[in-house]
Amino acid sequence: MNLVASAVLALMLFQQIPQQRQRGRIQQGGVAQNANTDAVATFDGVFKSADKKFLLIETDEGNSMRMAVTGSTKFVRDGKPAKASDFKPDEKVTVDTSRDARFNLIAVKVETAPAAKPAASAAESNK
Repeated sequence: MNLVASAVLALMLFQQIPQQRQRGRIQQGGVAQNANTDAVATFDGVFKSADKKFLLIETDEGNSMRMAVTGSTKFVRDGKPAKASDFKPDEKVTVDTSRDARFNLIAVKVETAPAAKPAASAAESNK
């Protein structure tokens, strides 16, 4: 009887686990057009360092984050494929991440953030 109750409870719990998660950056109207569907979180920050195993960034909130780099990690600079060595310290980046079985952060895609327009040129374009 106890074994049957445990099996029923286990089945009930498995039904509560979502089959599919909606991933990527959410914008008005749903998922962003270029959202990475493998990513569970996206971080904006400043590139600090990278080697064959780890990537280190400092988020806009001032937190240092270390995430694993795998053979599947994609590095993108100016919309083109790049290598980790192409990134320079203190460069603005956006990192899409996922989690492994132990909930460690895995870098899925590391991309240079678009350069912000200078305030003067933005004001001139509004004239």
